[in-house]
Amino acid sequence: MKIAALLLVCMPVVAAADDEPAPVPAPTPINEPPPSEAPTAPTPVPTTTELAEDIDALAEKQKKLEKAEHADAARLRVLGDLPALKRFINMYVDVGAFAVGGNGSGIRSDVGHLYYPKYMGRTPGEWVFMGDPLSTAINSLGEPSDTSNSREVPVDTVNSEGRPSLLVNTIGLAIGKYIGHDIAVASLTQLLPRPDNNILDVQLAEIEYRPQLDDGMLRVSAGKVDSVLGIEYRAQDAPVRLGVTPSLIGRYTSGRPLGVRAQYQKGRLNISGTVANGDNFQPIFERETELKSNNLPTAAGHGQWMLPVGQGLEIGASGAIGPQDGQPDIHVTQWHLGFDAKLTDLHGFDAAAEYVQGRQEGKTASISMTACDVAPCLHYKGAYLLVDHRIRWWVTPYVRVDWRDAVHTKGAEFVYESHTIRGTFGVHFEMTSHIIAKIEYTKNHELGGIPQFADDILTSSLVVTTD
Repeated sequence: MKIAALLLVCMPVVAAADDEPAPVPAPTPINEPPPSEAPTAPTPVPTTTELAEDIDALAEKQKKLEKAEHADAARLRVLGDLPALKRFINMYVDVGAFAVGGNGSGIRSDVGHLYYPKYMGRTPGEWVFMGDPLSTAINSLGEPSDTSNSREVPVDTVNSEGRPSLLVNTIGLAIGKYIGHDIAVASLTQLLPRPDNNILDVQLAEIEYRPQLDDGMLRVSAGKVDSVLGIEYRAQDAPVRLGVTPSLIGRYTSGRPLGVRAQYQKGRLNISGTVANGDNFQPIFERETELKSNNLPTAAGHGQWMLPVGQGLEIGASGAIGPQDGQPDIHVTQWHLGFDAKLTDLHGFDAAAEYVQGRQEGKTASISMTACDVAPCLHYKGAYLLVDHRIRWWVTPYVRVDWRDAVHTKGAEFVYESHTIRGTFGVHFEMTSHIIAKIEYTKNHELGGIPQFADDILTSSLVVTTD
C-alpha cells in the first residue's frame, strides 16, 4: 500500500518532466504602463515671439494676395482683359472734401512787373502770372480748387474761391464687350457734377484687336486711346490711383488722344506707340474740338525693360513729335522726351519716378512786337518721385515730391512763369476691394525768388466701385 501510494504521488511530476517547460511571463515594470498605452509626447506650446512671427508671415502673404487681387481688379475696372471678361459694366462714384489756402488758386499776377520786368511793355502785369495754375489740384482729374484770373485755363470748373467744400469728383461708367474674332470694344465715360455746369467727358472709347500669338502679346486699339508716354497714365482714374491728385507733369502724359495705338510685349520687353490727331496733353480743361487742326499726325512711343529687382523694376523711355496743336502750320512743331522707372514690392516698398521735358515752339507774326502771338510758345521740364509702403493689407502711406519748371507765352494775352516744387504726404485705405478712401496734404513752394503765397492743399477721396 505504501508503494502504491508513493507511485500515485510521483506520476504527475514525471509527466511534467516529459513536457517542454512553460515560458515564464516577463514581469511588468513597476509604474510603467504597457507600450500600447504609453502617452504621446506633448505638443510644444509656441512662444509669443513665434506666434507674432507666424502672424506677420500670414499678414505678409495676405498683403501680397490682396495686392495682386487689387491690381487685377483695378485693371479690370478700367478696361481689363476684354476677351477673358466677355462683357462688363462697371461703375464708380468718387466723393471728396478739400480745403485750399488763400483764394484756392495756385497763381498770382505780377502787378507792376516787380519780379519779371522783362515783360514790361509787352504783356500787362495783370496777365503775367507767377506759380502753377494746376498746382492746387483737388482730385484725380487734376482740377484746381480755383483758377482765379487765369487765361491759360479759361474754364473754372470748381470755383471754390478758397472756401472748403464737399464735391462729387466723378461718376464713372466703364462698358466693354468681347465681339469675337479677337475683337472687343470698351469705353469709359465720366460725369462731373459741377456748380455751374455738369460736364460729360468721354475719356476712352476704343475698338481693340488682340490676336492669339504663340510668342508674346499684341494689342492694337483705335479710337480715343490711352497715352503711351511715361507710366502715370496707367493709374490715372480714381479707382486705381494710389493717391488723390496727379503729379505736376501728369498734364503732359496722361491725355487720351484720338488715334491708333499698338502694344507688344514679349518676356521682359514691352513697347508701345501711337499715331494720333494731336499731343498727349490732358484736354479736360481745353473745351475745344479734338479734330486735327493741321495735316500731319503726332507720333509717340515708349520702350520698357523689366529687371529682376523686387517683384519687378521697369525702366523706360518715351518720346513724341508732331505739329503743334491749335494751329494749322505743319512746320510749327512740338516734341516731348521722358524717362521713367517703376519698382514693385521691394521689401514692401513701391516706387515710381519720371522726368520729362518738351517744347512747343510757337509762332510769331512777322510784323509783331510780341513773341508767340500767332501760336503760343511753351517749354517745360519736370519730374516726380512717389514712394509707398503697405504696412498692412488695408493701409498704405505714401510720399511724393514733384517739380515743374515751365514758361508759357501767348503774345500780349498771357505769360506764365511756373517754377514750383511740391511735397505731398498721404494715406491710402483699402477698406474692401470695392471701397477705397484716401487723404493727402500738399505743400506748395514757389522757386525763383518770388514771394510765397498761401496755396497748400488738404484733400480727400472716397471711391466706391461695383464689380
